[in-house]
Amino acid sequence: MRIYVKIFIFLLSMPIHSVNAFYVGVGAHPNGFSGSAIDFLHLLEKYHINAVRLDYPWSDVEREKNVFTAPVNNTENILLIAKQYDVEPIVILDYGNKLYGIKKPITDEDIDKFTRYAIWTVEHFKGKVKIFEIWNEWSNRKNKNANSDESAVQYVKLVARVSKAIKHVDPSIVVIAGSINPMDYLDLAWGRKVVKLGLMDYIDGMSLHPYIYGSKRAAQPIRNIKYLELINKEFMKLSGRKDFIDFYITEIGFPTSESYTVFTEKDVADYAKNYILEGSKVDYIKGIWWYDLINDGNNKKNREHNFGILNRNLSEKNVSQAIKNASESVK
Repeated sequence: MRIYVKIFIFLLSMPIHSVNAFYVGVGAHPNGFSGSAIDFLHLLEKYHINAVRLDYPWSDVEREKNVFTAPVNNTENILLIAKQYDVEPIVILDYGNKLYGIKKPITDEDIDKFTRYAIWTVEHFKGKVKIFEIWNEWSNRKNKNANSDESAVQYVKLVARVSKAIKHVDPSIVVIAGSINPMDYLDLAWGRKVVKLGLMDYIDGMSLHPYIYGSKRAAQPIRNIKYLELINKEFMKLSGRKDFIDFYITEIGFPTSESYTVFTEKDVADYAKNYILEGSKVDYIKGIWWYDLINDGNNKKNREHNFGILNRNLSEKNVSQAIKNASESVK
């Protein structure tokens, strides 16, 4: 009897770690948000959103050579206090810097410069940010030769160097990379290249952007999730893994612009809710970040202005309540 009492007391004395089993998140551009960081986080709280993905560009941090300074903006303020509101941020380490004439850090010298910024950022947010993503959509075909073999080699080289450096600063962080669209055959082919080159040796999980808003027939939540299982198994084989790879669906969404008529607002809402519910059932899918929180503009004919779950004036679209309801269901 005494043995059981001792074991019970021992278990009670062990530290309790808060584990967030599944993230229901959004991408956002809070520097264009008119309210404060607290107002922004209350907005996430209102829709039961427990994660947010934010750019933290190199060019905002190093505005003078070899001098790193925190930017004065909403992004900075949100990242500093997000965990106080039970919101898990993803910081994207991304983009070039005009100071050095760098669009993409490709050479050893350029990667060294980018890595210094990444190290500073991880030190700066130590204890406040757990998940860091290395670049956003390196393979985006808007960029010349983005899907080439050379591009894949360059990206894996960057990820390897940066990941090792920031893990040395804080071994507890989660590093993700990739940001490919597996529903796009060219992007998937590039994804296979980086996995073959050893990308998974340097990261804790793969970032995916499985957009498929061009076809109502193809855009079915269960079908999309099942397809990701096939992709996961293929990447396991290519990387020599025996266990499933952690997937972070860091962008997915549908525009509601006047020029886009494939899906109605109700269709988008139904898709978001069902996608989150289906995704939450899959152990290796760690979270879904809908793109994005607030419309990026007021032009109803511009597709890129109309991905938000809220309109520019913060009025609701159907999808906002759908995400809230889904989040309530998976907690």
